[in-house]
Amino acid sequence: MKGIHKLLTGEWVDPITRLPNQEFVKNVFEELRQSNEKFYVLHITLKFQASTEDLRNFVLSRVSSVIKHSVRIPKDFVCKLEGNDFCIVLHGVGENEVMKISNRIKDSLHYLLLTYGSERIQIDCDIEISATGGVKDGDRNAI
Repeated sequence: MKGIHKLLTGEWVDPITRLPNQEFVKNVFEELRQSNEKFYVLHITLKFQASTEDLRNFVLSRVSSVIKHSVRIPKDFVCKLEGNDFCIVLHGVGENEVMKISNRIKDSLHYLLLTYGSERIQIDCDIEISATGGVKDGDRNAI
C-alpha cells in the first residue's frame, strides 16, 4: 500500500509528464525481476534540440502523450525516467508484438513535428528492448 500512496500523493509522479517516475520504476522493477511472469521493457531515449527548458518540457509533455497512446493502457506502464528517457513495461505479449509496439512508437515520434512559437522540433529516438521476470528454477533475466 505504501507504493500506491506514493503514486496518489504525487511522490512517484513526474511533474511534467504526469507519469510514474524513476523512483516508482526502481521499486516496481525489483518485484518484476522476482516474478514468474515475463515482462518486456522498452527503454526510450529521445533525441531532439531544445533551446530552453520550457521548450524541453513542452516536448516531453507532448511525447509522453504520443507514447501513452501507442500502448495498451492500463495494461502497459509508461514511466518517465531521468533526462529525456522513458520506459514502458509490457506484459502478456510475445517478442513479435513487442517489436511492433517499438516500431509504432519510433514511427509515431519520427513523424511528429512539434511547433513551439516559431521553433519546429523534430524528434528521433533510440529504443532498447530487454526482458525481466519469467523466473524458473532460479534463473534470472536482467534488465
